[in-house]
Amino acid sequence: MKSLLNLKISKLTILLVSFATIGFLQAFHGENLYNTQLIQGSYDVIDRTPAWRVNQSRLMGPAILKLMTLLSISKWWAMRIFATAFVIFNNFFLAKALSLKTDSKFQILNTVLVFNALFIVAQDTWVFVWDFIDIAFFIFYGLILIKNEYLKYLLLVNFFHIFNRETSLIMAVFFMFVIYLEKNKNINKLFKDRLFYGLLFNLTFGLAYTYFSRKLLFIRQSNLTGGGQDLGNNFLGGNWVTPVLNFNTLFNGETVSNSLILLAVISVLFLILKNYKSFTDIEKLLSIAVLINILPVFTFGVFIETRQYFPSIVMISYLIFSVSEKETKTS
Repeated sequence: MKSLLNLKISKLTILLVSFATIGFLQAFHGENLYNTQLIQGSYDVIDRTPAWRVNQSRLMGPAILKLMTLLSISKWWAMRIFATAFVIFNNFFLAKALSLKTDSKFQILNTVLVFNALFIVAQDTWVFVWDFIDIAFFIFYGLILIKNEYLKYLLLVNFFHIFNRETSLIMAVFFMFVIYLEKNKNINKLFKDRLFYGLLFNLTFGLAYTYFSRKLLFIRQSNLTGGGQDLGNNFLGGNWVTPVLNFNTLFNGETVSNSLILLAVISVLFLILKNYKSFTDIEKLLSIAVLINILPVFTFGVFIETRQYFPSIVMISYLIFSVSEKETKTS
Protein backbone atom coordinates (compact mmCIF):
# COMPACT_ATOMS: atom_id res chain seq x y z
CA MET A 1 0.00 0.00 0.00
CA LYS A 2 2.89 2.32 0.84
CA SER A 3 4.33 1.72 -2.62
CA LEU A 4 0.98 2.51 -4.25
CA LEU A 5 0.86 5.84 -2.42
CA ASN A 6 4.38 6.82 -3.53
CA LEU A 7 3.22 9.18 -6.27
CA LYS A 8 4.74 12.07 -8.23
CA ILE A 9 1.55 14.04 -7.64
CA SER A 10 -0.33 15.20 -4.56
CA LYS A 11 -2.45 12.47 -2.98
CA LEU A 12 -5.00 15.12 -2.00
CA THR A 13 -5.38 16.04 -5.67
CA ILE A 14 -6.16 12.43 -6.58
CA LEU A 15 -8.67 12.23 -3.73
CA LEU A 16 -10.38 15.44 -4.87
CA VAL A 17 -10.67 14.16 -8.44
CA SER A 18 -11.99 10.84 -7.12
CA PHE A 19 -14.65 12.41 -4.92
CA ALA A 20 -15.72 14.70 -7.77
CA THR A 21 -16.24 11.59 -9.91
CA ILE A 22 -18.11 9.88 -7.09
CA GLY A 23 -20.34 12.94 -6.89
CA PHE A 24 -21.16 12.65 -10.59
CA LEU A 25 -21.89 8.93 -10.16
CA GLN A 26 -24.23 9.68 -7.29
CA ALA A 27 -26.02 12.34 -9.31
CA PHE A 28 -26.35 10.06 -12.33
CA HIS A 29 -27.16 6.74 -10.63
CA GLY A 30 -28.64 7.90 -7.32
CA GLU A 31 -32.24 7.09 -8.17
CA ASN A 32 -31.42 3.58 -9.39
CA LEU A 33 -29.35 3.00 -6.26
CA TYR A 34 -32.24 4.03 -4.02
CA ASN A 35 -34.67 1.70 -5.77
CA THR A 36 -31.99 -1.06 -5.71
CA GLN A 37 -31.97 -1.61 -9.49
CA LEU A 38 -28.19 -1.29 -9.75
CA ILE A 39 -27.64 -3.28 -6.55
CA GLN A 40 -29.72 -6.23 -7.67
CA GLY A 41 -28.21 -6.12 -11.16
CA SER A 42 -24.84 -7.01 -9.61
CA TYR A 43 -25.95 -8.98 -6.57
CA ASP A 44 -28.26 -11.38 -8.43
CA VAL A 45 -25.25 -12.91 -10.20
CA ILE A 46 -23.97 -14.57 -7.02
CA ASP A 47 -27.50 -15.92 -6.40
CA ARG A 48 -27.32 -17.44 -9.91
CA THR A 49 -30.31 -15.41 -11.08
CA PRO A 50 -28.76 -12.56 -13.10
CA ALA A 51 -30.86 -10.15 -15.12
CA TRP A 52 -29.02 -11.44 -18.19
CA ARG A 53 -27.52 -14.93 -18.44
CA VAL A 54 -24.38 -13.44 -20.02
CA ASN A 55 -23.56 -11.92 -16.62
CA GLN A 56 -23.40 -15.27 -14.84
CA SER A 57 -19.67 -15.75 -15.50
CA ARG A 58 -18.80 -12.35 -13.99
CA LEU A 59 -18.52 -13.62 -10.45
CA MET A 60 -15.61 -11.70 -8.91
CA GLY A 61 -17.41 -8.46 -8.07
CA PRO A 62 -20.69 -10.05 -6.91
CA ALA A 63 -18.68 -12.42 -4.68
CA ILE A 64 -17.04 -9.40 -3.02
CA LEU A 65 -20.48 -7.84 -2.48
CA LYS A 66 -21.69 -11.10 -0.96
CA LEU A 67 -18.75 -11.18 1.46
CA MET A 68 -19.49 -7.61 2.47
CA THR A 69 -23.11 -8.47 3.28
CA LEU A 70 -21.90 -11.41 5.38
CA LEU A 71 -20.15 -8.78 7.51
CA SER A 72 -23.60 -7.30 8.26
CA ILE A 73 -23.25 -4.54 5.65
CA SER A 74 -26.51 -3.93 3.80
CA LYS A 75 -26.63 -4.50 0.05
CA TRP A 76 -27.25 -0.77 -0.46
CA TRP A 77 -24.19 0.24 1.55
CA ALA A 78 -22.07 -2.56 0.11
CA MET A 79 -22.63 -1.27 -3.42
CA ARG A 80 -21.86 2.32 -2.46
CA ILE A 81 -18.72 1.39 -0.51
CA PHE A 82 -17.58 -0.86 -3.35
CA ALA A 83 -18.03 1.83 -6.01
CA THR A 84 -16.38 4.51 -3.87
CA ALA A 85 -13.42 2.28 -3.00
CA PHE A 86 -12.78 1.32 -6.62
CA VAL A 87 -13.07 4.85 -7.98
CA ILE A 88 -10.43 5.94 -5.48
CA PHE A 89 -8.27 2.84 -6.00
CA ASN A 90 -8.39 3.10 -9.79
CA ASN A 91 -7.34 6.75 -9.73
CA PHE A 92 -4.45 6.06 -7.35
CA PHE A 93 -3.46 3.01 -9.41
CA LEU A 94 -3.46 5.03 -12.64
CA ALA A 95 -1.51 7.87 -11.02
CA LYS A 96 1.01 5.33 -9.68
CA ALA A 97 1.40 3.70 -13.10
CA LEU A 98 2.04 7.08 -14.71
CA SER A 99 4.44 8.06 -11.88
CA LEU A 100 6.57 5.06 -12.83
CA LYS A 101 6.95 6.53 -16.31
CA THR A 102 7.28 10.28 -15.77
CA ASP A 103 8.14 12.89 -13.15
CA SER A 104 5.79 15.43 -14.72
CA LYS A 105 2.96 16.32 -12.35
CA PHE A 106 1.18 18.03 -15.23
CA GLN A 107 1.23 14.92 -17.44
CA ILE A 108 -0.03 12.72 -14.61
CA LEU A 109 -2.81 15.08 -13.56
CA ASN A 110 -3.83 15.72 -17.17
CA THR A 111 -4.16 11.97 -17.85
CA VAL A 112 -6.07 11.30 -14.63
CA LEU A 113 -8.47 14.15 -15.47
CA VAL A 114 -8.93 12.88 -19.04
CA PHE A 115 -9.68 9.38 -17.76
CA ASN A 116 -12.21 10.60 -15.19
CA ALA A 117 -13.89 12.93 -17.68
CA LEU A 118 -14.29 10.11 -20.21
CA PHE A 119 -15.46 7.75 -17.47
CA ILE A 120 -18.16 10.23 -16.42
CA VAL A 121 -19.27 10.93 -20.00
CA ALA A 122 -19.51 7.18 -20.68
CA GLN A 123 -21.95 6.50 -17.83
CA ASP A 124 -24.94 4.44 -18.86
CA THR A 125 -28.26 3.58 -17.24
CA TRP A 126 -26.57 0.48 -15.86
CA VAL A 127 -23.25 0.16 -14.09
CA PHE A 128 -22.09 -3.09 -12.50
CA VAL A 129 -19.40 -4.04 -10.00
CA TRP A 130 -17.41 -5.82 -12.71
CA ASP A 131 -17.19 -2.56 -14.65
CA PHE A 132 -15.18 -0.96 -11.84
CA ILE A 133 -12.94 -4.01 -11.49
CA ASP A 134 -12.41 -4.21 -15.24
CA ILE A 135 -10.94 -0.71 -15.20
CA ALA A 136 -8.36 -1.81 -12.61
CA PHE A 137 -7.29 -4.74 -14.78
CA PHE A 138 -6.90 -2.51 -17.82
CA ILE A 139 -4.87 0.02 -15.88
CA PHE A 140 -2.50 -2.86 -15.17
CA TYR A 141 -2.43 -3.91 -18.84
CA GLY A 142 -1.57 -0.37 -19.83
CA LEU A 143 1.18 -0.31 -17.21
CA ILE A 144 2.70 -3.43 -18.78
CA LEU A 145 2.80 -1.72 -22.16
CA ILE A 146 4.55 1.40 -20.88
CA LYS A 147 6.77 -0.42 -18.34
CA ASN A 148 7.72 -3.84 -19.69
CA GLU A 149 9.28 -5.09 -16.44
CA TYR A 150 5.80 -5.74 -15.03
CA LEU A 151 5.17 -8.33 -17.74
CA LYS A 152 6.15 -11.04 -15.23
CA TYR A 153 2.82 -10.51 -13.44
CA LEU A 154 0.72 -10.76 -16.60
CA LEU A 155 -0.25 -14.44 -16.43
CA LEU A 156 -1.54 -14.29 -12.86
CA VAL A 157 -3.40 -11.00 -13.35
CA ASN A 158 -4.95 -12.16 -16.62
CA PHE A 159 -6.00 -15.44 -14.98
CA PHE A 160 -7.84 -13.64 -12.17
CA HIS A 161 -9.36 -11.29 -14.76
CA ILE A 162 -11.17 -14.30 -16.27
CA PHE A 163 -13.47 -14.43 -13.23
CA ASN A 164 -14.46 -10.80 -13.68
CA ARG A 165 -15.31 -10.41 -17.35
CA GLU A 166 -14.59 -11.98 -20.72
CA THR A 167 -12.53 -8.96 -21.77
CA SER A 168 -9.74 -11.05 -20.20
CA LEU A 169 -9.91 -13.32 -23.26
CA ILE A 170 -9.42 -10.37 -25.60
CA MET A 171 -6.34 -9.28 -23.67
CA ALA A 172 -4.92 -12.80 -23.57
CA VAL A 173 -5.02 -12.84 -27.38
CA PHE A 174 -3.67 -9.28 -27.49
CA PHE A 175 -0.60 -10.09 -25.42
CA MET A 176 0.01 -13.25 -27.46
CA PHE A 177 0.18 -10.88 -30.43
CA VAL A 178 2.55 -8.59 -28.50
CA ILE A 179 4.87 -11.54 -27.84
CA TYR A 180 4.69 -12.45 -31.54
CA LEU A 181 5.88 -8.95 -32.43
CA GLU A 182 8.66 -9.11 -29.83
CA LYS A 183 9.83 -12.35 -31.45
CA ASN A 184 10.16 -10.45 -34.76
CA LYS A 185 7.07 -12.25 -36.10
CA ASN A 186 8.94 -15.55 -35.92
CA ILE A 187 6.48 -18.39 -35.31
CA ASN A 188 9.20 -20.83 -34.24
CA LYS A 189 10.46 -18.45 -31.55
CA LEU A 190 6.88 -17.75 -30.47
CA PHE A 191 6.23 -21.45 -29.87
CA LYS A 192 9.29 -21.62 -27.62
CA ASP A 193 8.07 -18.82 -25.35
CA ARG A 194 6.68 -19.92 -21.97
CA LEU A 195 4.59 -16.78 -21.57
CA PHE A 196 2.85 -17.55 -24.85
CA TYR A 197 1.81 -20.98 -23.59
CA GLY A 198 0.68 -19.48 -20.29
CA LEU A 199 -1.57 -17.04 -22.14
CA LEU A 200 -2.80 -19.87 -24.37
CA PHE A 201 -3.76 -21.77 -21.21
CA ASN A 202 -5.57 -18.70 -19.86
CA LEU A 203 -7.43 -18.30 -23.13
CA THR A 204 -8.46 -21.97 -23.25
CA PHE A 205 -9.43 -22.08 -19.58
CA GLY A 206 -11.22 -18.75 -19.89
CA LEU A 207 -13.32 -19.88 -22.82
CA ALA A 208 -14.28 -23.08 -20.98
CA TYR A 209 -15.00 -21.24 -17.72
CA THR A 210 -17.12 -18.57 -19.42
CA TYR A 211 -19.18 -21.15 -21.31
CA PHE A 212 -19.72 -23.67 -18.52
CA SER A 213 -20.30 -21.13 -15.74
CA ARG A 214 -23.18 -19.74 -17.77
CA LYS A 215 -24.49 -23.19 -18.63
CA LEU A 216 -24.11 -24.86 -15.23
CA LEU A 217 -24.43 -22.09 -12.64
CA PHE A 218 -27.30 -20.18 -14.20
CA ILE A 219 -30.69 -21.06 -12.67
CA ARG A 220 -33.04 -18.45 -14.09
CA GLN A 221 -33.22 -14.78 -14.96
CA SER A 222 -34.29 -12.33 -12.29
CA ASN A 223 -37.44 -10.30 -12.79
CA LEU A 224 -35.43 -7.09 -12.74
CA THR A 225 -35.68 -6.52 -16.49
CA GLY A 226 -38.66 -8.72 -17.27
CA GLY A 227 -36.64 -11.83 -18.12
CA GLY A 228 -36.08 -13.63 -21.41
CA GLN A 229 -33.67 -11.13 -22.97
CA ASP A 230 -30.76 -13.42 -23.84
CA LEU A 231 -31.92 -16.98 -23.18
CA GLY A 232 -31.77 -17.76 -26.89
CA ASN A 233 -28.19 -16.56 -27.29
CA ASN A 234 -25.60 -19.32 -27.22
CA PHE A 235 -22.23 -17.81 -28.18
CA LEU A 236 -19.98 -18.58 -25.20
CA GLY A 237 -23.08 -19.73 -23.36
CA GLY A 238 -24.99 -16.48 -23.54
CA ASN A 239 -23.42 -13.70 -25.59
CA TRP A 240 -25.49 -11.94 -28.20
CA VAL A 241 -24.40 -11.63 -31.82
CA THR A 242 -25.62 -8.11 -32.39
CA PRO A 243 -24.66 -6.38 -35.69
CA VAL A 244 -28.30 -6.36 -36.86
CA LEU A 245 -29.54 -5.23 -33.44
CA ASN A 246 -27.00 -2.40 -33.41
CA PHE A 247 -28.09 -1.26 -36.85
CA ASN A 248 -31.75 -1.24 -35.80
CA THR A 249 -30.82 0.66 -32.62
CA LEU A 250 -30.04 3.69 -34.77
CA PHE A 251 -33.77 3.93 -35.51
CA ASN A 252 -35.25 3.14 -32.08
CA GLY A 253 -36.59 6.65 -31.48
CA GLU A 254 -33.47 8.06 -29.83
CA THR A 255 -31.75 8.84 -33.10
CA VAL A 256 -29.87 11.96 -31.95
CA SER A 257 -28.25 10.49 -28.81
CA ASN A 258 -27.49 7.18 -30.53
CA SER A 259 -25.94 8.98 -33.50
CA LEU A 260 -23.78 11.09 -31.16
CA ILE A 261 -22.44 7.94 -29.49
CA LEU A 262 -21.69 6.39 -32.87
CA LEU A 263 -20.05 9.60 -34.08
CA ALA A 264 -17.83 9.70 -30.98
CA VAL A 265 -16.69 6.11 -31.55
CA ILE A 266 -16.06 6.72 -35.25
CA SER A 267 -14.08 9.87 -34.38
CA VAL A 268 -11.82 7.87 -32.05
CA LEU A 269 -11.26 5.22 -34.71
CA PHE A 270 -10.58 7.89 -37.36
CA LEU A 271 -8.04 9.76 -35.21
CA ILE A 272 -6.21 6.55 -34.35
CA LEU A 273 -6.03 5.39 -37.96
CA LYS A 274 -5.05 8.85 -39.17
CA ASN A 275 -2.12 9.14 -36.74
CA TYR A 276 -1.15 5.47 -36.54
CA LYS A 277 1.99 5.76 -38.70
CA SER A 278 3.37 8.55 -36.51
CA PHE A 279 2.86 6.58 -33.31
CA THR A 280 5.71 4.93 -31.42
CA ASP A 281 5.63 1.14 -31.04
CA ILE A 282 4.01 1.47 -27.60
CA GLU A 283 1.41 3.90 -28.93
CA LYS A 284 0.60 1.51 -31.77
CA LEU A 285 0.00 -1.28 -29.26
CA LEU A 286 -2.20 1.00 -27.15
CA SER A 287 -4.13 1.90 -30.31
CA ILE A 288 -4.65 -1.75 -31.16
CA ALA A 289 -5.82 -2.37 -27.59
CA VAL A 290 -8.38 0.42 -28.02
CA LEU A 291 -9.64 -0.99 -31.31
CA ILE A 292 -9.92 -4.63 -30.25
CA ASN A 293 -11.97 -3.65 -27.22
CA ILE A 294 -14.31 -1.42 -29.23
CA LEU A 295 -15.06 -3.82 -32.09
CA PRO A 296 -16.62 -6.57 -29.89
CA VAL A 297 -19.13 -4.01 -28.59
CA PHE A 298 -20.57 -3.85 -32.12
CA THR A 299 -20.39 -7.62 -32.55
CA PHE A 300 -21.51 -9.01 -29.19
CA GLY A 301 -22.77 -5.95 -27.32
CA VAL A 302 -25.06 -2.97 -27.78
CA PHE A 303 -23.11 0.08 -28.87
CA ILE A 304 -25.31 2.57 -27.01
CA GLU A 305 -24.46 0.88 -23.68
CA THR A 306 -21.50 3.18 -23.18
CA ARG A 307 -20.16 1.48 -20.04
CA GLN A 308 -18.84 -1.19 -22.42
CA TYR A 309 -16.23 1.34 -23.59
CA PHE A 310 -14.57 1.59 -20.14
CA PRO A 311 -11.63 -0.70 -21.12
CA SER A 312 -11.00 1.35 -24.25
CA ILE A 313 -11.22 4.58 -22.24
CA VAL A 314 -8.35 3.37 -20.05
CA MET A 315 -6.22 2.62 -23.11
CA ILE A 316 -7.17 5.94 -24.74
CA SER A 317 -6.00 7.71 -21.58
CA TYR A 318 -2.64 5.92 -21.74
CA LEU A 319 -2.39 6.76 -25.45
CA ILE A 320 -3.04 10.46 -24.80
CA PHE A 321 -0.45 10.37 -22.02
CA SER A 322 2.16 8.77 -24.26
CA VAL A 323 1.59 11.17 -27.16
CA SER A 324 1.60 14.18 -24.83
CA GLU A 325 4.80 13.04 -23.15
CA LYS A 326 6.48 12.52 -26.52
CA GLU A 327 5.48 15.96 -27.76
CA THR A 328 6.75 17.55 -24.54
CA LYS A 329 10.15 15.90 -24.95
CA THR A 330 10.48 17.00 -28.59
CA SER A 331 9.30 20.60 -28.06
